[in-house]
Amino acid sequence: MNDGTKHKRGIDEGSDFFEEFNAFSARLRQKILSLRKEKKLTQEQMEAFELTLRQFQRIESGETTNPTLANLFKIAKALGISPSQLLDI
Repeated sequence: MNDGTKHKRGIDEGSDFFEEFNAFSARLRQKILSLRKEKKLTQEQMEAFELTLRQFQRIESGETTNPTLANLFKIAKALGISPSQLLDI
């Protein structure tokens, strides 16, 4: 049902899950950054995997706290791991 209010993607600060979600998001960002550096990939090289530079920068910096499943899938493939391995944090 659409009540006319705009809902942001993610978990609201008032949610019981907010702190846990933020911690999960931070661990995921750190894992992406660590694996990218381990693979010696630059943020610019991630564009070859159908992610724009800006999309990837926003995910890695935490500006985007709720990346889409499609983008997580692309990141996993770019890092040479499965999506389930990426999310195993």
